[in-house]
Amino acid sequence: MIGLKRGTVKLCDHQKEWEIEAQNTISRLQKILGSVIKGIQHVGSTSVHSIKAKPIIDIALAVDNFDDILAFEKELRDNGFYYRPNSNIENQLLFASGSIYDGTGDLQTHFIHVVLTNSMEWINYINFRDYLNSTPSAAKAYEDLKISLAQKAPVDGGREKYLKGKHDFIVYTLRKALVKSYLGKTVYIKIDRPIGSAHPKYPELIYPINYGHIPNILGGDGEELDVYLLGIDIPVEEYKARIIGIIHRHNDVEDKLVAAPEGFEFAQKKISEAVHFQEQYYESEIELCN
Repeated sequence: MIGLKRGTVKLCDHQKEWEIEAQNTISRLQKILGSVIKGIQHVGSTSVHSIKAKPIIDIALAVDNFDDILAFEKELRDNGFYYRPNSNIENQLLFASGSIYDGTGDLQTHFIHVVLTNSMEWINYINFRDYLNSTPSAAKAYEDLKISLAQKAPVDGGREKYLKGKHDFIVYTLRKALVKSYLGKTVYIKIDRPIGSAHPKYPELIYPINYGHIPNILGGDGEELDVYLLGIDIPVEEYKARIIGIIHRHNDVEDKLVAAPEGFEFAQKKISEAVHFQEQYYESEIELCN
C-alpha cells in the first residue's frame, strides 16, 4: 500500500514495496533533473527497515541552488511532482505527488524534500535514517511513540498533533545521530579556544587542551559542533584529526566530540582525565570508536 488521504494518520507494517517505489521515484527524478541533482536518497520512516510507517514515500534531493530546481517546475508537474510553495518548511522546497494533486483521487503518495547541498537539512535526513537503521532500540522507541500518537489522533485533522508529538524525539535523535556519524572520521577542526586560553564567560577556567568546532555543522545547542583535540601539546588555530570518541552529556542539550591526530589512540580513562576540567560540571559518559 502506498498513499494516504490528506490529514489522515495511519501506520502500516514495513513493506519491501516502499523501497522499490522510492528507487523508481529517484530514477524518474534523475531523468527529469539530470546534473541539477547533487544528491538524492530515500528518507523518512518508510526508509527505516524495521518499523511501521505512514505509507508515503519521502525523498531528500540536494541542489546547489533552489532556482535550479524551480526552473524545472513545469517538467516536474508534467511528470506528477507538484510544487507546494506554502509548505512552511524552513530552508527547503517541497514537491508532492498523488491523485489529490492531479484531480483523479484523494491520496498523497510522495513528498520530495529539496534542500541545499551539504546543508544541515540534508545531513539530518540521512543521519536520522542511518541512525535508526543501525540502532534497533532507537527505532523501536520511535515506532512505539508513533503508534501511541496515531492511536490518540483522530482519523481526520490529527496530522499536526501527530507531527508535534514526534518533535522532541526527533530533535534528540538527530543530536545523537550527528555525533555518531563522525566516529572514526577525519575532520577539519577550527580551534577557537587553544591551550592556555580562558573560557569567554568564566575566565577562571583555563583550557589545558585545544578546543574547537567543526565549521558549519550545528550541534544540539544550535551552535557549531564542539571538539576536544587531544595529542597536541601546543596551541593551534586549526587541525585535521580523527574523531576517536563521543562525550554524551545526560544533563545538557549537546554532546562533544573527541579528536586526536591520525595514529593516536587514548583510553577512556585518559580522555576522561583530559576533559575533566570542563566535563566535571556535567553528567556524561564516553563512547569510543570501535
